[in-house]
Amino acid sequence: MSQDNVVVGRLGRSFGVKGWQHLQSFTSPRDNLLSYQPWFLRSHNSDKWQRIEDYEIQNHNDGYLVRLAGVEQRETAQKFSGSLLGTPAEMLGQTADGEFYWHQLIGCDVLNEQGEALGQVIGLLETGAHDVLQIARQGQPLLVPFADPYIIDVNLAERRIMVMWPSEWND
Repeated sequence: MSQDNVVVGRLGRSFGVKGWQHLQSFTSPRDNLLSYQPWFLRSHNSDKWQRIEDYEIQNHNDGYLVRLAGVEQRETAQKFSGSLLGTPAEMLGQTADGEFYWHQLIGCDVLNEQGEALGQVIGLLETGAHDVLQIARQGQPLLVPFADPYIIDVNLAERRIMVMWPSEWND
């Protein structure tokens, strides 16, 4: 079992009475979820990944429904609701120069143009207008738009992101 998985989706609420449930894709475009194999499942109350050997999937409106092998009833499917779907990082494929996956940004140090440490990236938010870096720092968390002109440089080799964010904006 792989423990180094990247979260690519989440199982949602039950659909119908035969064990189907909604599948939320965290990939862009959402259909990329289907090309990342194998899948591993981690329930919300566990830190262990379990390989999904067999499942059925079907399109539903603007998303997907999935039924895991052995899940034949609504009540059983509800137990998996909220579980994360992951795949090994090496399955995501190579990125072009200047491109990266969100998971690669987690843990990067964030510095402003003055060289002041602002904290570390703990997540990203998709807002519709643009993505937003979630930065852990002392006191309140810091949210920085992941867009021009705020992001100056992303250096994955050094695990560093340089931002245009003067210290007086932190107050």
